[in-house]
Amino acid sequence: MFCFRHILLAAVIAVLSFGKVRPYCYKSEYPVCNLKPSIQAYFSESTSYSAPHLLLEGTLPPLRHFTLCTWAKAWKVSDHGSFIFSYNLPQIDNELVVGVYKVSSYNPPYGQPYEKQVYELSIHVYNQQSRVVCRNFVVGQWHHLCYVWTNVLGRNEMYVDGIRCVESTTKIAVSYIIQTAGTAVIGQDQDAVGGGFDPKEAWIGEIADLHIWNEPLLPSQIQYMSRCNFCYPRGTVFNWLREPLIAKEVIFSATDVCASGFSEPSDFYK
Repeated sequence: MFCFRHILLAAVIAVLSFGKVRPYCYKSEYPVCNLKPSIQAYFSESTSYSAPHLLLEGTLPPLRHFTLCTWAKAWKVSDHGSFIFSYNLPQIDNELVVGVYKVSSYNPPYGQPYEKQVYELSIHVYNQQSRVVCRNFVVGQWHHLCYVWTNVLGRNEMYVDGIRCVESTTKIAVSYIIQTAGTAVIGQDQDAVGGGFDPKEAWIGEIADLHIWNEPLLPSQIQYMSRCNFCYPRGTVFNWLREPLIAKEVIFSATDVCASGFSEPSDFYK
């Protein structure tokens, strides 16, 4: 009821302002009330090549664009990559993969030292990769991560806590359409369909509220969701814990991703 009142109030404001303001839930038929606590999935560290992951029983539709957003906390990140979500086809590896990489303390293109350990967010589409340094990503803290890709010129963007990682990205998979009939896994990278896992590339930590949309969300929508606001749109392609999943050594529990809070945009990119 409280969520409905929020939407009604936003609609009234939009009318009174002659279209200058619009509610951020406007594109979703089924807005989610961001109830507390959320349900998190915990992926423990393992040396097993079959270890912790979630397997989606269904598949993804064809996608010309996507946005994947999730709350995530990493306890360890590998320089081989720690992968949140992977989607593979029998004939195509890395059809859609997103994750985080630990990088050197030096910036290879410029040779200038970073002041602290930094991490890159990464998108693979059609086995083509784009990586970008996100200096506000910190191991051991909850972050709201968003990955956006469109086949229009292969543009892609990545966000941490509503802040776009502004260093340049590589355009990938121009005009490509992500194919259906593949296999999707949360918490691991697939080197074979539904398997071929490498423990060095596993996500070690927690994941909560992972959603996928079939459109590139606006920066304002992403920032709104990252601020722990009460109402946000459900994923149109994947909706956290409302789709059939098979859990392998994953522990589910209640959590409040916003309990400890997080900083507002600072001078990371000034």
